[in-house]
Amino acid sequence: MKITLPPYATAEDLQKCMVIVREILDSKAITINEDYCQALALEVMGISYAKGGDYSPEIIKSFAEGYLKIVGI
Repeated sequence: MKITLPPYATAEDLQKCMVIVREILDSKAITINEDYCQALALEVMGISYAKGGDYSPEIIKSFAEGYLKIVGI
């Protein structure tokens, strides 16, 4: 399956975002598969880009925490 990254994002940015998403979910004792983690990470990266943020760990963590609350995870 071909993955479309948000503008200016790299595969490394995606991997870093997936680590952050997984850490947040692990802290809540929630386990997800790799594909779902990737999908969540891409959503978070898209939100970060749309809001004018970058893909730095601090920004991604902030958007990930907010997004996961909104979607009820």
